Amino acid sequence: MCLSLVSQGVEHGWAIGSLLAPDGELGRIWTLSRPLTYRAIDGLVDKQLVTRTGTAAGRGRDRVLLRSTPAGRRLAKRWLDTPVEHLRDVRTELLVKLHLRQRAGIDNAPLLAEQRQHFTHAIDVLTSTCPDDDLVDVWRRESARAVRRFLDEALQPPPSDRAGPTELRISARNQLRGTVTAVQHGEVMSTIKAVLGDSQRVSAAITREAAADLDLAPGDPVLVIVKATEVIVARVL
Repeated sequence: MCLSLVSQGVEHGWAIGSLLAPDGELGRIWTLSRPLTYRAIDGLVDKQLVTRTGTAAGRGRDRVLLRSTPAGRRLAKRWLDTPVEHLRDVRTELLVKLHLRQRAGIDNAPLLAEQRQHFTHAIDVLTSTCPDDDLVDVWRRESARAVRRFLDEALQPPPSDRAGPTELRISARNQLRGTVTAVQHGEVMSTIKAVLGDSQRVSAAITREAAADLDLAPGDPVLVIVKATEVIVARVL
């Protein structure tokens, strides 16, 4: 973060510390105390990623001016272009990267698309269910679903460019309301199991892509639509 801010023209440690304070521009995402901020800057100077170029007068003591080196700018750009490794890093590191990219006028869409692709397998695994799922499994599944919804929403065009709401009407007459009890993802297809209001159970095989689009999980209300031998699952979003 500190290296990226210096590369974007933030010239001294006090300004960086203000941006990373709890009430600062970046502080609501990831807070860093001033002592740790100055320690990080010292580390960047030691690694020759940032240089001290002089001083500027300010309130109180003079402030040391900072400038990133060519190696520092290359490293900052590579970091901003790299997806985060774990789902838990979305709340902190990915949000910071997205904010810094937006601050620098860099399009976020390429990083978001690459991040979604990077998480595809992990989210598929975490959103599959089995009968002995416990509270930890539920937490991990819901966290994965939240990340997928966030990435999908972030990649959506601005509201002004989106089509207005439409009413969905389909010709199939066998429409049964039920509740999802299990989701099992395969390589290409996913199996969705649901229980109807009269306790009857029904299963549907749909593409894994369709299951991801519907963001299905146990407990979700669904409409099971039967047309001839085909079973289609719909969810009102």
